[in-house]
Amino acid sequence: MSNIDKNNAIREAIRATRIKRKSQTCKTFKFKVDKSSLSKSQYEALKMFFIETKRVYNHLLNEINNGKDLFTFDYKELKHIKYYDKNKNLLEYDIKYIGSSIISDTITLMKDSIKGLSASKKSGNKVGALRFKSECNRIRLRQYNVTHSLRGNRIKIQGIKTPIRVNGIKQLNKYNNIEYTTADILYDGYDYFISLVCYIDKEHNTVKNNNIVGIDLGCSTTITTSDGEKVSILIEESDRLKGLQRKLSKQVKRSNNWYKTQSKIRKEYNRMNNKKNDISNKIIHKLTSSYGTIVIQNDQISEWKDDIKSKTIQHSILGRLKSKLVQDQNVIILDQWFPTTKYCPSCKKINNIELSDRIYK
Repeated sequence: MSNIDKNNAIREAIRATRIKRKSQTCKTFKFKVDKSSLSKSQYEALKMFFIETKRVYNHLLNEINNGKDLFTFDYKELKHIKYYDKNKNLLEYDIKYIGSSIISDTITLMKDSIKGLSASKKSGNKVGALRFKSECNRIRLRQYNVTHSLRGNRIKIQGIKTPIRVNGIKQLNKYNNIEYTTADILYDGYDYFISLVCYIDKEHNTVKNNNIVGIDLGCSTTITTSDGEKVSILIEESDRLKGLQRKLSKQVKRSNNWYKTQSKIRKEYNRMNNKKNDISNKIIHKLTSSYGTIVIQNDQISEWKDDIKSKTIQHSILGRLKSKLVQDQNVIILDQWFPTTKYCPSCKKINNIELSDRIYK
């Protein structure tokens, strides 16, 4: 096949994919790696994936700082790298675990970052240079059936000999005609996850009932519905987390015990986030199953940063609730400047009321 025929075939494949995507919706499924079933070689490979990716990134950044052009760099040549340890000693290292696809993707991400910084600088913004990484927490797998694939309740990853067992595969059973694409290996400092991007046929959802509810998000009360129901959720730092943070502040930075304490702190934060996710999922499920239409106002929660509200927002689940609601097709989102408190639904008049007025007449 000539280059012209090959390019035409690629264009046709891209065109066909775009047409197909119009009848599909994109979903991301997150699976937790079952650490209890990992063999010693699997655990070592997963750990070294993130370490080697960090070392490759820092090696490339050092090459850029020494005058090498990243845009002419051949990823296939990258087999031997140099890096600095925590004591700033220069060490040499042969890449053993990550494949050329991960190295290529690391270079692509660095190129995208450089282009983004350049565009921002041309727009008049003040930008800095790329910085060296102290850790890596995400690795992208670009091609299904090459870099990764499903094997029952396990996932095969390129570079790891045997498939890895994960929890949560059953959530795929309710969908038909799933098309798997890219994936990410994630590390939160304690657990490993695999995030899989899929395309599925669009669902022609019908409204479950004709019930309509308005929802007001707030600080003193997390959710207030138009039916008068109020829900307040605050999940604060545990005493253990506060104790670990005090312990960390007294330890020598970057010592072995300092790293151990940091790992314990991450574990505590993960528990907090899991609690917040669990509660927000239950609230969203209750709302979407009870009402056919939900109306919310597009409040800018990130701007609620005054001294009174900031700590309340930090411990609440407001951001999670809003992000989940706006993704539902049966949710109506009003403009943030729409005067919902002053608007009379009967005569359509806008009345000026005081903040102290809690009941509208």
